[in-house]
Amino acid sequence: MDNTNYIALSRQMALWKQMDIVSNNMANMNTSGYKQDDAVFTSFMVQTPEAQGIGRVPLYFTEDYGQWQNFSEGAISVTGNTFDVAIKGDAFFCVETDAGEMYTRKGQFSLDGNGMLVTNDGAAVLSEDNQPFFFAPGEGEITISEAGNVLTENGIIGRLKLASFDNNQKLMKTAGTMFMNPGDAQERPVGAEVAVVQGAVEKSNVDPISEMTKLIHLQRSYEFVQQMIDEEHDRLSNTISTYAQLA
Repeated sequence: MDNTNYIALSRQMALWKQMDIVSNNMANMNTSGYKQDDAVFTSFMVQTPEAQGIGRVPLYFTEDYGQWQNFSEGAISVTGNTFDVAIKGDAFFCVETDAGEMYTRKGQFSLDGNGMLVTNDGAAVLSEDNQPFFFAPGEGEITISEAGNVLTENGIIGRLKLASFDNNQKLMKTAGTMFMNPGDAQERPVGAEVAVVQGAVEKSNVDPISEMTKLIHLQRSYEFVQQMIDEEHDRLSNTISTYAQLA
């Protein structure tokens, strides 16, 4: 395979990865607390013997550099459900999973069979004491204040544990709306502007129109590169056939 095809395939692989990311964004545009992903690409230079001399340039390939996460806030949607909670400001709910403590903006909580406050996946929602919340069967007047205090008719039972980080880009998305801290992100005090809203959820921050436009552009670019590969293949085949006839 010659350099032209190598370069085209590197671009095609990058486009394919980006289409996967955009498709996943669109699939989660109605998922509460979901944060949009974007692909990051760069080009790297390869110096070849053919690139030596005046007027010659090295080869540039496309490299899949990684993903960038968009942590902008989604719109707040009022649901009226007691255990639906949204965060205004830069912070995350802390939950306990089998893999350790995780962080999420998806505040669609509920009670399990033991009266424990959990996420949709069954992870325990943590208090500032790193303990789960339990509610007695008879407790019905449940209130969550802007400061995150959880109260019933029997008084305060705890305060939601919130976490903020110096750089959210250092968090690693594990699945859906869950993030983990691999150790690179330094925690910082939760800002005074952060507020908890009961009876509401944060919607996905995915812009469906923008993502659809991006997907169409990616598909067209992919088809263009494929057309170039096909034409290059035909050119080489015709060249070989011509030389064979002259031989």
